[in-house]
Amino acid sequence: MVAAQTYIAKAIGERFVESVPLNMETTWAESTPYVPLICLLSPGADPTKLIEELAKRKKIATLGVSMGQGQEIIARKLMSTATQNGQWVLLQNT
Repeated sequence: MVAAQTYIAKAIGERFVESVPLNMETTWAESTPYVPLICLLSPGADPTKLIEELAKRKKIATLGVSMGQGQEIIARKLMSTATQNGQWVLLQNT
């Protein structure tokens, strides 16, 4: 991870490796029903609570599944349900 950060900083600039606090309101405003939000986790950074709090404020039901062996079928069903009902799905890598 450190080697990748060093390479990126030298190649395209330090600002691309600096940690920036996630503002879910702004991030949500930039999304659309056809442009999902994808959050990549890094050590010590888990946006789950921020996502759940935003969903609660927006009154959007949130479904979740911990991805692992055999969870693809469940994830697909949740995605189908959420698409029909205007819900969110958290696909989490455990």
